[in-house]
Amino acid sequence: MAHGPREPDAALWYRAAVEALPSVLEDAAQEAPLEERIAAAADLGADDPRLGRFQAIPEGAFLQGSDAPEGAEAEQPARRMQTAAFEIGLVPVTVCEFARFVARGYGEKGLWSEEGWRWREENRMGRPRFWDEEEWRRYLGPSQPVVGVSWFEADAYARFAGARLPTETEWERAARGEDGRRYPWGDGWEAQRAAHRGGPRHTLPVGCFPAGRSPHGLWDAAGNVWEWCADAYDPQAYRRAQPLAEAVPLRSARGGSWNALPAQLRCANRNAWPPQARYSNLGFRLARAPLAKIFGPEHDSR
Repeated sequence: MAHGPREPDAALWYRAAVEALPSVLEDAAQEAPLEERIAAAADLGADDPRLGRFQAIPEGAFLQGSDAPEGAEAEQPARRMQTAAFEIGLVPVTVCEFARFVARGYGEKGLWSEEGWRWREENRMGRPRFWDEEEWRRYLGPSQPVVGVSWFEADAYARFAGARLPTETEWERAARGEDGRRYPWGDGWEAQRAAHRGGPRHTLPVGCFPAGRSPHGLWDAAGNVWEWCADAYDPQAYRRAQPLAEAVPLRSARGGSWNALPAQLRCANRNAWPPQARYSNLGFRLARAPLAKIFGPEHDSR
């Protein structure tokens, strides 16, 4: 189903009341304890100025994947890949942003792919899994990443917000930069730079790890939640001259999560689930073409 770009929607294009982050969230040395940073991010809530903002990535090449023995076969071999210019969300989509889609988007057929709408109708879906459930309230703060959303829901929300899901190639370049590093911050594992297994056993408000930002400025590109990507998952993609033409039953996801191991938080690591999967460690962030190509040069990357 073909879909053209929508005009900017309030779900994405609002201006936050807070224009600057608290100093504990700006400090790249990350001297404040995690509990203090979590509290500061939670206090921002829906006014967090990072919500709905995009980072521009220029056209360019980068090193995608890994060479053996690093990683699994699905991410091998490493290869030079080129991307066109694009923009990608600074942080994953949050609960407060997705709430607008819950109010208006589930019933709007034009936002959904044909397969997604069929899934929604057959299963009578009208909100994410865990939504408004008291036993899951630790995941439902306004600035925590929305979870319990299928690939179909993420895809429809992206269209609702005038955007799309990033491709795996775009996601990895934005997370990794151009120098082939393992993690957004460098080659070595440093546990204090991300939300992962061994820390809090739930999602955290977005952007609690200033020392974990990527070379392009992304927050939470490692840990907190896995992030759906646009691609159908092909475990042999890096070894094929041409992508698979037939349908693939899985959709790609990147980044690791609050309950993932360090190796899973590497930028090159690939994962996938059926598109109807709705888990407590699985969310998404948005991407789009540069604004000047869509609406004209008067728009900025917000």
